[in-house]
Amino acid sequence: MVRRGGIVLTLLAAAGLAAGCGSKKDQDKTALKGTVTFGVLAPVERTGELGTRAKDLTDGAELAVAEINERGGVLGKKLTLDVVDDACSAPVAYEAAKSFLSDGGGTAGVIGGMCDEAAEREVPVIDSTGIPFLVTSANSDDLVNQDTASTYLMNGTVYQQALSAVFWMNYRRAARLAVLQDSSPESKELARQAIGLVDQTPKVVGLQTVDDEGNLATIAKATLVGKPDFVYWTGAAKTGGALAKALKQAGYKGTFTASAGSESPDFLAAAGPDGAEGAFVTATASGSNTPTAAHWAERFKQVYKRAPGFDALQAYDAVRTLAHAIDKAHSTDGKKMLAGLTTLDANFTDFLGVVRFARDHTQLYDNRVILQVKDGKFAWNRSLRTDALQ
Repeated sequence: MVRRGGIVLTLLAAAGLAAGCGSKKDQDKTALKGTVTFGVLAPVERTGELGTRAKDLTDGAELAVAEINERGGVLGKKLTLDVVDDACSAPVAYEAAKSFLSDGGGTAGVIGGMCDEAAEREVPVIDSTGIPFLVTSANSDDLVNQDTASTYLMNGTVYQQALSAVFWMNYRRAARLAVLQDSSPESKELARQAIGLVDQTPKVVGLQTVDDEGNLATIAKATLVGKPDFVYWTGAAKTGGALAKALKQAGYKGTFTASAGSESPDFLAAAGPDGAEGAFVTATASGSNTPTAAHWAERFKQVYKRAPGFDALQAYDAVRTLAHAIDKAHSTDGKKMLAGLTTLDANFTDFLGVVRFARDHTQLYDNRVILQVKDGKFAWNRSLRTDALQ
């Protein structure tokens, strides 16, 4: 794996990454000739949470590359990664994306794009090249559309999160809905879209903005005036946990569901054992919360000595998807690969099911799951993909 502008990192040998690797004699029989390169856009030079997520992303991509090479590579060639730092910053991301315009056509596809602001600058640049670009984590509703040339989203959009939440309300046979949000733009947008997607049932009986955690007892009592049987929280984890506790203390016995941001120790700590128990979270599938990905997560942990985060699985699936598109096209030509992306094999799946892209270049079946708090921990309840409740 090459990291642009920095040191050259050696991709761990496939024999050390994939289980069941053959002997050296077997490996020599399937020696790969030539290379196919995928670009990776991630804030690899950042520290803190962004740096941790970037490492997660590149490690997930590396694991997929090693497995693909172990099985014979791509078109008999060794798959490699070219990592470019985008700093999760719009100006830097624009220049980072441009680097793939000047590499002489050496990049067959690109993955990455963790932050919405950065991805918004990257998409039009890479789109202009015709190189397939699978955005792994950013999920703004306006990143792609049916007129987008070569970019597809691997993560569910805000609209899809709202749609999945409404599916869940209907699955729970909710009749009366109360929505609570915090003052962040993200929380308000998710709340707005969820309410907008509700038809006649459930009936919306309340919408409140929670700004003061010290006033949650009053907010809980006000919420219950509308007699909801389903409360949906779209804000931060800590406040969500405290709100779940306050509602229980106020006598609420219906369904409490929080959005993906509440899949956090902060939610459990703020709610306490009694407040959190039984609460649901409409989470995003990851190696740690999806049972069908458990073996993959264990393999990742064996190689990288830590559990995988959300970005690792997204990058892993993105690399696999691009490689599959090449196999379908029998070519690394951008146009032929794009045709392959629109006709992925029916048996090509991720850990939730088949991988398909919609006409607007989003995931046709998104990556939502339902978790429920049991014995103080988040536990799998069911898939919430928009094909799972029909």
